[in-house]
Amino acid sequence: MSRPVRSGATIVVLVLALLALAPPGAAVAAGSYTVTVDGGGAGFLYKICLKTTTTVNTYPAGGGDRVCSGKKGSTDGSFDLTAEYTDGDTVWMDVEMLVDLSGHSRTKDDVDITGSHSCTLKGALYAGKFKCENAINKKSFEAPSIEPYQVAVDDPNAPVVQLLTLMAWCVSAAAVVGLLLTGMTLASQLRRGALEERTEYTKQIAFVMAACLLATTAGPIVQALGFSQ
Repeated sequence: MSRPVRSGATIVVLVLALLALAPPGAAVAAGSYTVTVDGGGAGFLYKICLKTTTTVNTYPAGGGDRVCSGKKGSTDGSFDLTAEYTDGDTVWMDVEMLVDLSGHSRTKDDVDITGSHSCTLKGALYAGKFKCENAINKKSFEAPSIEPYQVAVDDPNAPVVQLLTLMAWCVSAAAVVGLLLTGMTLASQLRRGALEERTEYTKQIAFVMAACLLATTAGPIVQALGFSQ
């Protein structure tokens, strides 16, 4: 009667030993997660790694918690990465762009691609773009809308109106000074009998008068174009 008892005990010991040798996460992993990566458009060497909540919690960090592609390039085209996965896991990817042959690289770690099974990597070095389709936590950027600025033209105390008034006074003062200086110079030349430069001073007077006219009509022109609406 002792032999069957010993045989049963031996079987129990063997089963326990096999369980002890099995990976800690083998009993909880419900399946696998596969991502197809298309790197045909990447003009550089790269390495991509896939990891899930299951692999992070099961295996040690520092490389054991993720499945990596090894060094790839545009000639490698599309390839698959598969990692252990349990329902409800978060899925990440680490992207490493190799800058040179000495091992220097630019990395983007922990890119959340949960829900996506297809990713692309393309572009040139320092301008690469990594994109995954149908990711649950995909974020999109939209430029904020800017409300048109309303100028309170009916309020004389509004800061904008006061600034425009000050600028108008400055333009008027500059125009008056320009006309005075041009007239004084022209009178001095005529008194000295140097009439050969009168055409030049006549042009200066015309320019100053044109500036005065432009400054005077600035308000109506802006209003007609609708910039102040």
